[in-house]
Amino acid sequence: MLRRLIEREVTGLRKGLILLLALGVFIQLSGLLLNNDGSRYATQLYLALFLPALLLLLRERLMPGLWGQAPAVLLLLLLGWVLLYAAVHPGADRELWRWLKLVLLLIFYIAAVASLARHERLLRVVLVISLAVAALFAWLTLYYQFVVIDRPLSYEAFRWVRLWELGWRGFGDLKHPIIAGLYYSIFTIVATWLLLRSDMGLWRSLFLMVAIAGLAFYVLLTFSRGSWFSLGAGGLALLLVTNSRKSYGLLGAGAVLLCLVAYWFWPELQNEQKVGVNGRELIWGSWLARFPEFWLMGRGAGADFEFTFPTGQSFVHAHSLYLQLWYEYGVVGIGLFVAFLFSLLFKAWQCRALPLAQLAMGLLVLATVAMISDVYAIFHRPSPYWALFWFPVGILLGLRKPVT
Repeated sequence: MLRRLIEREVTGLRKGLILLLALGVFIQLSGLLLNNDGSRYATQLYLALFLPALLLLLRERLMPGLWGQAPAVLLLLLLGWVLLYAAVHPGADRELWRWLKLVLLLIFYIAAVASLARHERLLRVVLVISLAVAALFAWLTLYYQFVVIDRPLSYEAFRWVRLWELGWRGFGDLKHPIIAGLYYSIFTIVATWLLLRSDMGLWRSLFLMVAIAGLAFYVLLTFSRGSWFSLGAGGLALLLVTNSRKSYGLLGAGAVLLCLVAYWFWPELQNEQKVGVNGRELIWGSWLARFPEFWLMGRGAGADFEFTFPTGQSFVHAHSLYLQLWYEYGVVGIGLFVAFLFSLLFKAWQCRALPLAQLAMGLLVLATVAMISDVYAIFHRPSPYWALFWFPVGILLGLRKPVT
């Protein structure tokens, strides 16, 4: 009898931890909008996400089933390489204990998302609520900026101002248009994934279409072309991997819409083409010029890639995650990361019959394209980049391959 009581209590503890993790993941996704204080956001994550994840890991004996699969092994090797460089490379930008703390937080986060991925309904609830928050903030931002403040909605007046914040008391402030574009792109993919479900009725479909319209318009007005291309690639991957009548219908409608947009805004598109990659070619050229100096061993964990434009404007990263990782961790580091990325995409393809795998595929393709030019770091404190990259990583690691 005592044994049954203990088993019941342990089971209840696990359910409680899973529910707390659901709250923590919601805070991680939506707290970026709902909080106007970074320290408050960090405290919420430690209490509702990282601590429960640690307790669940201890209860599940570190979840050996999660870490034994090929993508997880590659991830652990990559994280081990990061810690090795933090410990022995003279170019590391901070103490080893800080890097160890960061790696542990990443492991806790991935374990939390992976655990939720094995409770699909609960994770879907988290995603629906997070989507509702993101869509609400997108529409509130558009209303506040163009109705309350009465900013002009024209290409000439808006091209160099761009959206990245609500503009009211620090809420919905994502600090930079590129970050804002990628963040809202995540929820555009989530909304599209939900719309593709076969059980969506008329009213829920209308809600999702309104949400997609607000989110996509926000992404457009960030004028982050990297976000545009990343969202297009992620959306295309989602529609193709879903492989349903509804997905191909949306694909056709999207193609028609793109043609109409290109026709109506052809002069603006030509101007965007003239802007090019906005000086990134100079940064990448400098990276290539220094390549013989770092290609083998790298410059150290967190090392700055310093570049100054002729105008005097300076940057401390390579404006490409792939180039930055190679610069910091050498050929072994970038090799491990690319192998890890391909193993994730391969697992997403193997599990493509699962709805969560379809979502993760769309999100991972979004992140993969974004990392070409618009993401500079993934090994750092919780930020929108965690939602962009590590969230789909956690989903995929949590999924079990269908038995054939």
